[in-house]
Amino acid sequence: IFSFSRINVIYISGPQPPGLGPVPVRESFGTGPRELRLSSPAKRVSPTKKKQFYINQAIRNSDLTPRAKGKKSLHRQENTPYLANLLEKDECSKDDLEVCSNPAIPSIFYEVCTNGNYVEPWNDFMNCSGEEQERPRRKTPTSSSKTRGMVINPAFTAQDCFQRIDRRLRATLRRKQIPMGTLEVLEENLLSFFNAQPHSVYTTNLSSSFERLLLHAICQYMDLVSASSDYNGLRQTEVVNKQEEFLPPGLLLTAYLEQMS
Repeated sequence: IFSFSRINVIYISGPQPPGLGPVPVRESFGTGPRELRLSSPAKRVSPTKKKQFYINQAIRNSDLTPRAKGKKSLHRQENTPYLANLLEKDECSKDDLEVCSNPAIPSIFYEVCTNGNYVEPWNDFMNCSGEEQERPRRKTPTSSSKTRGMVINPAFTAQDCFQRIDRRLRATLRRKQIPMGTLEVLEENLLSFFNAQPHSVYTTNLSSSFERLLLHAICQYMDLVSASSDYNGLRQTEVVNKQEEFLPPGLLLTAYLEQMS
């Protein structure tokens, strides 16, 4: 055994192939017999593979990441750490600021269960029968009854009512010579019907398209909803009042057109 400063070389005696010297056995520095292994003939590794090995090792052992190929990918890669840093600094966003700063507002049921002033009345209410629980609700006025008591005012002036009419219909009423007799008959039919039955559907079959045009203009002037459709080969027009009450304008369309002329 020849001992050097760094490597211990052991020569194994015995029959060897002719022309070959003793086969060395290499031992790792400061290791036990488990690390002892026979060394095969040295294999040459290309410099490119060595370089790539160290590059891969550096990437695994550090925070380095492969460089992005495109400009957009590079911008995203550069902005990701910056955005992550901002997210760590600003844990509560502006939208969540109110939620983060203020505690949860207790509900009315939480107040009833925790407040001593409400616990006893609530228990009495829950112990009542269904009919007794409905009595307070019947005494409380509903929104529909409130709206029925309110007066729904129509348009304040005839000019406001006229502006409700479609722009093309208004232009037709201004330009053409309107048969006031026909217009007045259509108005009287609508007034008599909806004054008697404000929530019913008025139905009529007018053969003339111009009369249907006048009817639509009157309905818009009175804040009524009208629509024409085919029914049994005829054009049928239905008119509906969508308001709680039928309140016609003080100045009818015929009188307003006469004033304009």
